[in-house]
Amino acid sequence: MVAITSALSLSARAEATNRAGSAAAHEQPQATQGKTVLLDVPAIAERVNEVVVNVRSISEGGENLGSGFIIDQRGFIATNFHLISNAEPRRGSSQRGPESKGPPKLVNSVTVTLHDGRQFPASIKGYDEATDIALLEIVPGSTQLPVADLGDSDSLRVGEWVIAIGNPLGLDHTVTLGIVSAKGRSGFGGQFDDFLQTDAAINPGNSGGPLLNTQGKIVGINTLVLERTQGLSFSIPINTLKSILPQLIERGRVTRGFLGVDTRDVDADIRGLLKLGSDIRGVLVIRAERSTPASRAGLRKDDLITTVDGQPITSSVQFNRIIAAKLPNAKVAIKILREGREYTLNAEIGEETRK
Repeated sequence: MVAITSALSLSARAEATNRAGSAAAHEQPQATQGKTVLLDVPAIAERVNEVVVNVRSISEGGENLGSGFIIDQRGFIATNFHLISNAEPRRGSSQRGPESKGPPKLVNSVTVTLHDGRQFPASIKGYDEATDIALLEIVPGSTQLPVADLGDSDSLRVGEWVIAIGNPLGLDHTVTLGIVSAKGRSGFGGQFDDFLQTDAAINPGNSGGPLLNTQGKIVGINTLVLERTQGLSFSIPINTLKSILPQLIERGRVTRGFLGVDTRDVDADIRGLLKLGSDIRGVLVIRAERSTPASRAGLRKDDLITTVDGQPITSSVQFNRIIAAKLPNAKVAIKILREGREYTLNAEIGEETRK
């Protein structure tokens, strides 16, 4: 049994487990890459619980129960979009539905309960269906709200300890512990899927709640769990929220760059079909829509996109995020391989029109 409040580093704990017969090796814990990781879960939970809220939304089809966390003294609360969407209302849902084709239908009302039991009606300040993020707003009056400390999800490493706090099945402020199992997970139907995978227990009602690092900083937004599995939970990297937060506060929506091309990752079959060397990376164009920046730039089906503005392309998720981050009317240089020859195409980024 690991004493997680001790000063043992993660590597020292593993060594202590594997070398139980060598008592001398356990007397002085060794730092991991020059640092000793101290994980005091009770202290972190007590500190962060103040910023974690329960979210209850009501629509014609029923209610959703979830979680959120306070990110601004003005009463702004981050949570999941699927908690305020009227697409598939489910009590305590931790499963998001497919993205809507038109403007989404939202719930009728949202209520936020703070850690001390006070309840406030919440308005929907903004939302981004593509990343499953929503921003709520409450009016706390003269009350000073505690505010979450946002971390850096890019700096997370696989194997690091993480802590989830939320409202699973209506059991408010439940704390669970696990590790980062993987980063950059995709394939759940979202164009910008880039999830953190964790084995920290996440259940229906955890949606919108925080995933914390060992310093108690929020590094993810818990969003979904695969049904009929154990230890397969997923969180939105907090850097995704930070990248769109100014737009959500100012405009309530997110403007993204648009190219008009569908791509797929390069697998062994594509590599063999195109006779690509093992050092060649990129994404394959499977469709370039007519009358779009992609078609006007000359992109075609079966082109292999290798770089955008000199940045190597390694996956469709990465490519989509790079294009989405470009401002409308920005000029980009796209390097491609076509029939064994290399070309550079110049495109002018459009604006994504779907709201």
